[in-house]
Amino acid sequence: MTTTIADDLTQDSDDLTQGSLPILLRRYGGKTAWYAFAIGLALFVLAPIVLFYSRAFGDGAAAIRNLTDVPNLATILVNTIALAAGATVVAAVLAVTLAVLVMRVPVRWRGLAAFLPQLPLVIPPVASIVGWIFIFAPTVGYGNTLLRSLPFFDRMSEGPVDVYSMPAIIIITGTELTGIVFAFVFARMHEISGSLVAAAKLSGASAFRSFTTITLPLLRPSLVASLVVAFLLGLGQFTAPLLLGSADGIDVLTTEIFHIREKFPIDYAATAALGLPLLILGIGSILVQRAVIGDQRRYVTQGVGGNVSTQTSRWALAGVVSYSFVTCVLPLLAITLVAFSPFWNGDLTNLLFTTKHVETTLSNPIVSGAVWNSITTSVIAAVIVLPLGFIGALVMSGVVKSPRPIQYILDFVFVGPLAVPRAMLGLSVLYVFLRPPFNLYGTLTLFVVGYVFIVLPFSLRSQHASLVGMHSSLFEASRICGAGQLRTILDIALPLAKRGMAASLAVMIVLLSHDFAVSVMLRSPGNHVMGTAIFEFWEGGVYPQVAVMALVMSAVTGILLAVTVWIGGRSALQNM
Repeated sequence: MTTTIADDLTQDSDDLTQGSLPILLRRYGGKTAWYAFAIGLALFVLAPIVLFYSRAFGDGAAAIRNLTDVPNLATILVNTIALAAGATVVAAVLAVTLAVLVMRVPVRWRGLAAFLPQLPLVIPPVASIVGWIFIFAPTVGYGNTLLRSLPFFDRMSEGPVDVYSMPAIIIITGTELTGIVFAFVFARMHEISGSLVAAAKLSGASAFRSFTTITLPLLRPSLVASLVVAFLLGLGQFTAPLLLGSADGIDVLTTEIFHIREKFPIDYAATAALGLPLLILGIGSILVQRAVIGDQRRYVTQGVGGNVSTQTSRWALAGVVSYSFVTCVLPLLAITLVAFSPFWNGDLTNLLFTTKHVETTLSNPIVSGAVWNSITTSVIAAVIVLPLGFIGALVMSGVVKSPRPIQYILDFVFVGPLAVPRAMLGLSVLYVFLRPPFNLYGTLTLFVVGYVFIVLPFSLRSQHASLVGMHSSLFEASRICGAGQLRTILDIALPLAKRGMAASLAVMIVLLSHDFAVSVMLRSPGNHVMGTAIFEFWEGGVYPQVAVMALVMSAVTGILLAVTVWIGGRSALQNM
């Protein structure tokens, strides 16, 4: 018996060495293994979402019928769509402009210039929003105080900029989303073959005509994908409307749902009913994206990219640096001033500094525990999701031959969470996993599960992009030479996907370390991550501690990103 088992193991090892993975798959189930993996992942990801939203249809859809009783529901819906559409337009204009500017930056500075538009992604959104509050709060904002010292504004007692208004919420949200849109657009622009643009110019086309007839059409998949992502994130915006809109009664669907979540017991049926329009709009946006883009391979160009613009200018670098200064440095400076000032009064003429608030905040056990919990849960979630994204990328790019239904299932599973706003994802996880047999309420495991839902779509994107742009002849040649799927994966697909893996890891760590929406929805007494800690300080109205916590979140995110870059190399930044 022992000899037989040893012989079988030896034969399996030989099969793996020779790259005969299909033989082993057929021996141990073949297609059944693929279906088991895809269906199992679908149940984990989609079942909680379906179970949660099904509450809206309980008792004869009573919760949906009762939506008419929600005060100002029409205004809330209009605010939600206006925020998503407006922020998407702002992000699209800024991102395309920045991408064009970066391509015109001198080559020696282009690497730095390509990272600067994505720098706002490193700063936690809640920290950035708090910074803009310190700058443009109507009465004591540093920026408004300076503006009121100028002519035309010197007779005003507050303003002239109101950070607690809908236009301010749209602009701030749009600048937050710009980094994501830029990442999509610039990565594709850098891959476009420069020979195509050069040929157009040789044919007499102007730079503008070359951009509109060649570059822009080839950007179509990345641009459409990024706009859909931005629109979906805009629909699910929670942090900016909660912190900025509450002061003037500006609500969107996510903040209205949050108000219901704060009541005990939680009316899950009402929250699910309110979230249905967001789900419908999210699914519709993804379907539109797929219809517009179609087969992404139609947009793959062969040749050397990166030369879309041959003219360089230092003014382009100045424009990119100025954008980064306004969106990143100014909010951080305002936060730092409040953190190290005895009190926040907006007066820049008589500044006093103290470390009292920093010492008090850092000595708070809630802060140290929140930092450790955020790091631990973020790393665990990223480690879980990264290999799942690689498997999905193998299937979706055609490197691994799998049944066609498997591709559809995995595609839907990875994209599905993107259609659900993060606040609703948090509620879905809370609803399902606090009940038997899981009983995860009050545990850090609940945060890990919620974080897995957040980053699942992003774990696939960069890795899939690394593989789908490669010509299929590479993998076909490997099979013709006798290599099986395992050998093809290890020797060809894995090296090609390393840059995408590094980028995925960087994106996941950044997103998770400063998550706010899911964390606030999953919070429980005694368990804090950085997002819940800063929210607790915010509710207490202790603004210097809010400022210190915002600096802590930014520092932790930066350190985690630096470690990720050290592990994955500069590609982690270049492909974010």
